[in-house]
Amino acid sequence: MKKAFLLLGLALMGAVGMAQSVVEVESGTYSFSVGNIKDKVRLSDVDMNIPQTRTVNDMTFCIIFANEKYQMEQSVPFAAHDGEVFRDYCVKTLGIPEKNIHYRANATKNNMEFEVDWLANVLATHKGEAKGIVYYSGHGMPNESNLNSYLLPVDGYASRPESGYSLDKMYAELGSTDAASVTYFIDACFSGANRSGDMMEQNRGVAIKSKGGRLQGNSVVFSAAQGDETAYVYQDKSHGMFTYFLLKKLQETKGNVSYGELSDFINEKVSRMSLVENSKSQTPLTTSSMGDWKKMKFNK
Repeated sequence: MKKAFLLLGLALMGAVGMAQSVVEVESGTYSFSVGNIKDKVRLSDVDMNIPQTRTVNDMTFCIIFANEKYQMEQSVPFAAHDGEVFRDYCVKTLGIPEKNIHYRANATKNNMEFEVDWLANVLATHKGEAKGIVYYSGHGMPNESNLNSYLLPVDGYASRPESGYSLDKMYAELGSTDAASVTYFIDACFSGANRSGDMMEQNRGVAIKSKGGRLQGNSVVFSAAQGDETAYVYQDKSHGMFTYFLLKKLQETKGNVSYGELSDFINEKVSRMSLVENSKSQTPLTTSSMGDWKKMKFNK
C-alpha cells in the first residue's frame, strides 16, 4: 500500500509539474505536496486572467529583484512568486518587451549592483526619452548608527549594513541618468523586521524608524510600509500584501491607471487589510521628486 501511494505521488508530481494549485497526497508514511513554487503557493485571483495589451512599451526598461532564499537570514515567503507575477504584468499588461526586463531571483550584492548599473547605462544612452522601473521583494534593513535604509541581498547579514545595498546609492545612480522617470516598487520594510513581524536580529528588541532614502532625478517610489512598520505577507493570496494590491489594481484597470490612483488604491487597501489580517498597521507611502507624478501613467 505504501508503495502504491509512493507511485501515485510521483505520478502526480510528474503530471502536474508547474501546476496552478497545490495537490496533497498522504498515507501513513508518505506525504507529497505538488505546487508551482516552493512555499505551497496557491494561485490567487491576480495570478490568473492577466490582462494583455497590444501596446509595445519599448522605451521602458525594468529590473526585478525577488529575494526569497537567504543564505544567512530567514526566507521571505512568496518573494519569488511576487517577482515572477510582476514580470508577467510588465510583459502582458504594460507591454514591456521581455528583452527590456532583467529578472533576478535571489540576487547577491554583486548581482544587484550589476543590474542597477545596466539600467543606469541604458537610461543614460536614451538621453531623457526612456523610463525605468525597479521592483524589489525581499528583506530591507536599517543602519542603526545613521538610520539609513538598505535592500538586503541574499548573501547579506542583517547585522552588517555594509553587506546591504544602499537605497541612497541606487537612487543616486539611477537619478543621475536624466531618465524621463524612474519608478520604484519596494515590497520591503526597513525597520529590521521580517514579513512575520519578528526582528531579523534576535538581540534587537524593537523596530527601528529608518530614513526612506534621498530621491534624485525624476523619481517616484511606492513603498510597502513606512517608519517602524512591517511589510507583511498576505498568506491567503501567496503574495506580499503590498504586491498583491499593486497587481490587483493593474489587473482591474488593465494597466490604464494613473500613479495617483494607484497610490490611493494601494494605501487604502493595504492599510485596511493589514489590520484585519495582522491586527497591526502597515501604511504604504508614495514619495516623489517630481511635481506632477500623480498624473503619470505607465503607457504615456
